[in-house]
Amino acid sequence: MVKRLALSSFVLSCFATLASAQAPAAGRYDAAGEATYGGVVATVVSAACSDGSVGVHLDLKTESGKMVKVHLGPAMFIGMNNFSFFADDQVVVKGAYVSHDGEVAVWARQVTKDGKTLDLRTPDGTPRWPAATADDPDGCGVPHVPIRY
Repeated sequence: MVKRLALSSFVLSCFATLASAQAPAAGRYDAAGEATYGGVVATVVSAACSDGSVGVHLDLKTESGKMVKVHLGPAMFIGMNNFSFFADDQVVVKGAYVSHDGEVAVWARQVTKDGKTLDLRTPDGTPRWPAATADDPDGCGVPHVPIRY
């Protein structure tokens, strides 16, 4: 009976470890969970950020037909790097699933389109775009007063 209980505990702890390894990281980029997703952009979504900037998200339909939510980065950073995204674009995204503010999505580290690659994050997940400051409220790299509508 004791051996069976010990074996059951061992099996349960292995399943718990396996389940936690597959779960998205909470609020931070986990390079160990990084994967590559190729497919067609189904939808491009602009998302208002708390700092006043606009983020770009994609709904990506992979080759297997699975829909993947992808968070790229600030629209200003993407545009300043001569990138744009439209529905029906073929892209390859390298990133990791992250759980943040009740939403689970792939935070892209790199995205490739038409043979060009945009590095959005460093290998450890640190964003490559500048952080917002008092002089640069949306992190676009140009000091200005925020535009409010």
